[in-house]
Amino acid sequence: MMKKCWWLLGLFFTAKAWSQNTIGLPRIINYTKTDFRGGAQTWDIRQDSAGRIYFANNEGLLTFDGRFWKDYALPNKTILRSLALDENKVYVGGQGELGYFSPGKGGQLAYHSLLAELPADQRTFADIWDIEIWGSAVFFRALDRIIEWQNGKARVFKAQSEWVWLKKMGTRLFAQDVVHGLFEWREDQWQPVKGNQLVQLKPINGMLQAGADSILMLTVREGGYWLVRDSIHTATAFPKSFFPSDVNAVSALNQQEFMVGTNSSGAFVLDYKGRIIQQLGRKEGLQNNNILCALIDRDGNLWTGLNNGISFIAYNAAVKYIHPNVENELSGFGARILDSRLYLGSSDGAYVVNLDTSRQDLSFSRGEFRLIPGSSGQVWRLDEVNQQVLMAHNSGTYRLTPQQAEKIASEPAWIFQPLSPVLPSSEILVGNYTGLKRLTYKDGQFKNEGNLSGLYESLRFLTIDNDGTIWASHPYRGIYKIELSGDRTRYDARLYTAKDGLPSDLGNHVFRVQNRVVFATEKGVYEFDATSGRFVKSAFLGNVLGEMEIRYLKDDIQGNIWFVSGKRMGVLLKEDGGGFLEPVYFPELTGQILSGFEQVYTYDPRNVFIASEKGLIHLNLEKYQANRVPLTVQLGQVSALGNRDSILYGGFGNWEAPNLNSHFSAFRFEFSAPYYGLSNTIEYSYKLEGFDADWSEWSVRTEKDYTNLTSGSYVFKVKARTNLGRESEPVAYRFTVLPPWYKSIYAYLLYAGLIVLLVLALIRWQRNKLRQQQLKFEEQQRQLEILHQLEIEQNEKAIIQLQKEKLENEVKYKNKELADAALHLVERTDALARVKEELQKLYKSSEQDASLKKALQLVNDIERNNENWDRFAVRFDEINNDFLKKIKGLYPQLTSTDLKLCAYLQLNMSSKEIAQLMNISLRGVEISRYRLRKKLQLPTEKSFVEFFAELT
Repeated sequence: MMKKCWWLLGLFFTAKAWSQNTIGLPRIINYTKTDFRGGAQTWDIRQDSAGRIYFANNEGLLTFDGRFWKDYALPNKTILRSLALDENKVYVGGQGELGYFSPGKGGQLAYHSLLAELPADQRTFADIWDIEIWGSAVFFRALDRIIEWQNGKARVFKAQSEWVWLKKMGTRLFAQDVVHGLFEWREDQWQPVKGNQLVQLKPINGMLQAGADSILMLTVREGGYWLVRDSIHTATAFPKSFFPSDVNAVSALNQQEFMVGTNSSGAFVLDYKGRIIQQLGRKEGLQNNNILCALIDRDGNLWTGLNNGISFIAYNAAVKYIHPNVENELSGFGARILDSRLYLGSSDGAYVVNLDTSRQDLSFSRGEFRLIPGSSGQVWRLDEVNQQVLMAHNSGTYRLTPQQAEKIASEPAWIFQPLSPVLPSSEILVGNYTGLKRLTYKDGQFKNEGNLSGLYESLRFLTIDNDGTIWASHPYRGIYKIELSGDRTRYDARLYTAKDGLPSDLGNHVFRVQNRVVFATEKGVYEFDATSGRFVKSAFLGNVLGEMEIRYLKDDIQGNIWFVSGKRMGVLLKEDGGGFLEPVYFPELTGQILSGFEQVYTYDPRNVFIASEKGLIHLNLEKYQANRVPLTVQLGQVSALGNRDSILYGGFGNWEAPNLNSHFSAFRFEFSAPYYGLSNTIEYSYKLEGFDADWSEWSVRTEKDYTNLTSGSYVFKVKARTNLGRESEPVAYRFTVLPPWYKSIYAYLLYAGLIVLLVLALIRWQRNKLRQQQLKFEEQQRQLEILHQLEIEQNEKAIIQLQKEKLENEVKYKNKELADAALHLVERTDALARVKEELQKLYKSSEQDASLKKALQLVNDIERNNENWDRFAVRFDEINNDFLKKIKGLYPQLTSTDLKLCAYLQLNMSSKEIAQLMNISLRGVEISRYRLRKKLQLPTEKSFVEFFAELT
């Protein structure tokens, strides 16, 4: 019964130990299949001297340089189970395959199989689970054999049962037969280790060097054993049931701690006394709890190959994350340490946890946060006043103890400010939602003295200068200068705004830094000049921080000044001479700070607590500055861009300066620094000698394209730097773009020959041209003579034409005169008709006077007289080349009336004019025209004018 009770008690304490973790958790970066473009499972991880990480994956070999993933499949597309690295080769083993990758031409990894090096009867096997390099030999472990490959020859060591372990530890090489125990490679053979019966049927899955002569061995599920010199002993600190699930991987973190990866419980960090320091699983951020392999990289951080994915654990990083409630993601609004306890204010109450003060880095304290009873709700701030923790809460002012939150006042509070610089202070001002409140302190107790009458305004930023003047700021109004009354019951406040020297009424915050009251603004840091009564740029911090937006300022006991600008946090480190170094930023915290409620609690250089959107951020500033792993930069790939990209350098091994054809004019350079977990803190600067005049500005970009490069020699250089200002040595890649064929030496010789030929041809051509010009001149002379003769003939023709035109014009003019005469005749005939008419009237009225009758007869004689027409016809024929005679000759049937009509039509007279001349009506003219057309047999579509023109 007693044994059962002790067993239950032990089980309780064991369960309690598993449930507790360190309060600070490292950052975990998870990489999925989508990120690395490989298979789900990763079986082995190694790192080369340049810092690049290699993974044995279900779909082949993966490499990662901190920025770019690359994958290399085996020829038979087999699962890759194991890796080993030397300076020039990556040895790999998979299902039925073994060999190595090495840099080929252009720095790309090429695979070389070693199957052909094995004896013919040994080329068929299952999986290669382990690979170890031992001097010039390489050992490959399958379950049924260990293959030694050395100097191009292979030896096979068959298992008595099954080889289940192969590992090099320092200068020793071990292998385990599952039935017959542990063996060591000595004198060119496998020899049993003394006491190996202790590990028979207990597969080892981890070895750790724990001192010069001691090796800790952990089995899959049978506990731990010590190998001391040449004999095996039981490790009582690691009993059979120590781990809750099977051990899959073991890696040493440092000389005191190591990691154990299990198949269902994640990773455990332990010391060699069996004390659990930390457990990391899915709850802490891993993708899953099944860890297949692990590696501690050169920076002391942890890589784990999981059953589905790869996770990076920044175990050795200076930044940790504290989550008071793992079931609910809370924002952290501040922290205070008192009496070895960490108090944490959150968006859902105040939490407390006990600290292990024996540890310099308190984030490694193991424990569970407890919600302090009575503190539920929004906590705005925690302050230590008179060695008490005061809590500014949405529902009031509280004093915190580990057991409870004791309410002091019901008015919601923002901040606490002791009125006396000497502690304990008997009076404390409280900035709250509606102004100021006063607390008194006596005999360890705080008493609420009520609100002070004065400004009715929310005062969240409050401080007191050396003269006792109270300063408060409002982010949307300006700065208040506050004077308390003598009885401490009221106060007067004066508002200062942009008209008093502030850059703006908005975004102003007041802080006390190194015994000076300073004002953080949108344009840098200001101070109040009492002499002028105005705000001026701070001579103390203005030159260091410039005109950047400052939202928060806080000093620590070392004289460093912490600040927040926008979403970035930085620190001004104090120099020995009293000044400040250039600002150091923390890029890994950008965007994680609690915007609007920034708070930094600097307990000591190793423990800085920062309010965050997700719990608290713990920063070990001393470790952050001491993390001075040599920074290197490497070229990951160099490509020539075009219709089909061409890889010039694949990132592995050395390279030769290539000579490239002229059609290569665009290039891409990919580069990175293997600074895992802090890749966002690395900046790069590059230069292409032969193209760029100077180094580029620092940037986080890890690739650079160049286009339209002309022929010539170039050197691409790139260097990296951290946010602490440490720079790497630049790496250089030389290459030459050859000129096009038409700019080569042979082309220029050809051009010279062509020029000589061209000159000779030009001379010959000139001579031929001269002869041709002479011939051409003679021909031109002959042509000129001919042209002269033609010109004379043309002139004669022109004279004849002019004479003809002159005659035609004369005919036209005379025809016009004839027409005018005819019209005049018409007018005279009309006049005679009128005279005749008047004479007739007179003759009738005068009873037929004989003289009048004689006059009438005279007029009639004149009308009947055709002499006028005869003269007109003669004159018309003279002018118109015997027109009437010709037409009479051609058409003898024409009457005199028809001839008259032809003459009048030739003169282009109108029908009205013709009617007057012929003394007929217009209708009569039309009838006459019709009859004339029939006699002349003239078609209707042809006019008389056209007909007469053809006739003449």
